[in-house]
Amino acid sequence: GLDHNLNILYSNGGSGKINRYILGSNSATKKTLTNALFTGSATAFKVSTFTTSSTTLLVGTDKSKLFKLTNADEISGAIAWIEITGPFVGSVSDLEFGTSENEIYVTMHNYGVISVWYTADGGATWENKEGNLPDMPVKCILPNPLVANEVIIGTELGIWTTKNFNDASPNWVSAYNGMRDVKVVDLDLRTADNSILATTHGRGVFTGKFSKIDFTISSQNNKVTTCTPTTAF
Repeated sequence: GLDHNLNILYSNGGSGKINRYILGSNSATKKTLTNALFTGSATAFKVSTFTTSSTTLLVGTDKSKLFKLTNADEISGAIAWIEITGPFVGSVSDLEFGTSENEIYVTMHNYGVISVWYTADGGATWENKEGNLPDMPVKCILPNPLVANEVIIGTELGIWTTKNFNDASPNWVSAYNGMRDVKVVDLDLRTADNSILATTHGRGVFTGKFSKIDFTISSQNNKVTTCTPTTAF
């Protein structure tokens, strides 16, 4: 996880450890962060964009745990480790914030588990958002910042999308036209123009854009709702 404001990189440091790199112009200063609560290995990171003077960091692990670290940079105070309890089972694959730090999306790697979770209250309560999604690992998730009810996920079988995420049981549909049934391991958003970068395992990368109309993906043209193969983002 990269804190773009403070130029600090957070990564898996092995069992029970998080590596923090304060990035300089020619070098990086490394520190290993540990806490008695933190067990297992980190599998997902998300830096909050809502806190910019310090690092607020979400970390998911391979032991079904979710942590929130405040002042992870240690510039403005001591690090606070908060374990956010949840009904997750399996290895956390991705974490995303929504419209605030209280709105959190969580996805899981494993088969035979609920793969998509959501909280609007910072983890006090959680909602199962798997709906009719087939039983398969979910690798990443991205809400549409322009349409509150629309969310896309990257899975073992391409990108899937729902237009009714806020319902108790969302209806997920495949949106892989042009991408095929390929594993999508990461979804990144460029907020300046709502561009999406979808990284696959085996077919390179694709780009597209969120819009206020239904999300679609295609390799046939370059409309704003299109996702086309590219090597640049």
